[in-house]
This record gives sequence, structure tokens and C-alpha cells, in this order.
Amino acid sequence: MSSSADPATVPSLDWGEFTERAVPEGGDEAVSPQAELAGVLQRRHEDLSAARGEAARAASGARDTVFELASLVGRLEQLITAGEQALADSGQARLHRRLRILKEQMLQTLRDDGVEVRDPLGLSADEVADWSDPVGWRYGPQFTTETVAQTDEPAVFHHGAVVRLARVFMGSPQPGTPNTPTETETETETETETETETETETETETEAAATDTDTPPASDPAPPPVAKPTSETDIPTPTQPSETDNDA
Repeated sequence: MSSSADPATVPSLDWGEFTERAVPEGGDEAVSPQAELAGVLQRRHEDLSAARGEAARAASGARDTVFELASLVGRLEQLITAGEQALADSGQARLHRRLRILKEQMLQTLRDDGVEVRDPLGLSADEVADWSDPVGWRYGPQFTTETVAQTDEPAVFHHGAVVRLARVFMGSPQPGTPNTPTETETETETETETETETETETETETEAAATDTDTPPASDPAPPPVAKPTSETDIPTPTQPSETDNDA
């Protein structure tokens, strides 16, 4: 007995068994394996770009959170400094010391990552012009120049670049009150006055020298007048030789 199927039992197929369908647009174009691989790589690249963008947004949000925490640590430092005396008076000096150590550890952790907190309190307006945002002004005789009177929020720097401006209240002298000149300004004014006086004296000496040169020399003084005799008695009479003198 043969193990192969009987050819008479296999149904025959012809083209009438198939249904004609419309060819989709572009379906008649053959796609090479290289093109298929390029398409797969392109889709993979797009997926990676999207993942990187999401990671960058997450990192940016994390950095913003770190900068916000750095600002809060700066405000905590202000509160710890302000409450030192109150804690010491209430017998909580040990607690103040522990808070101060914890604050220093937090600041050091930020510095290790390139984040620095700066408090502009007491600095002049020119020194903090690039990294502060004045939110108000205070006037009083205790201010001789425009300085930072109070820090509402400290500034935050990342690798030397400011990422959060300090919010401060500026102090200024009373409007209309002349500023007291500093020692440097007084010395500068004294030097200026001395130079002015020296220049004036030099100009005076130069003008005097020019006047002496232009003035002609004085003529010789006239001889004193000879007195004329007014009478005959004033004219001396020559002495006649006496007989005694002749005999001699």
C-alpha cells in the first residue's frame, strides 16, 4: 500500500475560485528591504527623540524644584539667625546649634551641585543691580546711600549664573536730604580746589611776567637843577693877593 495521498481525491483549483480586488494606491510599487529598514530606524529615532524631550522636561522641572528649595533654605537661614537670641534666652541654645548645623549641611549639598544662595542685605544698589528685584522702598535718616534694607527672598546662582533674582526692599535717604559727602569725595574736592588755586597762581605769574616784558624801560632821571645866584652878594669875589704875599 502506498503512503502517498491519492491524486484523485485532491480538489483542483482554477482562477474562478479567486475574487478580484482593487489594488491599493501605491501598492504596485515594490519596497526594497533597505527602505523598510530605513523606515524602522526613522520611527525608532522619533521615539528616542520624544523620550529625550520628556526626560529634558523632567530634568528642567527638577532643577526648578532645586532652585526653589535653595531659596527656601536661604529664608530658613534668615530665620535661624533672627531667632538665635530668643532661643538662647529661653534655654534652647542647643536647639539653635542643631538647626544651624542642619542648615549648613543643606547649603553645602547645594554648593556641591553648583547651587549657591546669596543674601544681598546691606549691599549697595550698584552691587546688586544685576541680581535683585526691588519690591519696595524705605526712607529714613539711617540710610546715607541706596542700600538693601531687607531681603524678602535671597538670590540663587547656578554655576555662577543667576537663576532666581533676590526680592528686596531698598533703603534710601529722605527725599530732598543732601547726601553726606564721604571721605573720598571730600579728599577729591580738596585736591580739585588745590589744583584750581595752583593753576590760578600760575596764570597770574604768567600775566605779570608778560606785563614786565611789554613795559618799556624808564628813562634816566634828569639831573637836579643848579641854583642860580639871586644877588651880587651871592657871587663869590676872588681874593686879591695882599702886599705881604707879594713881598714874599
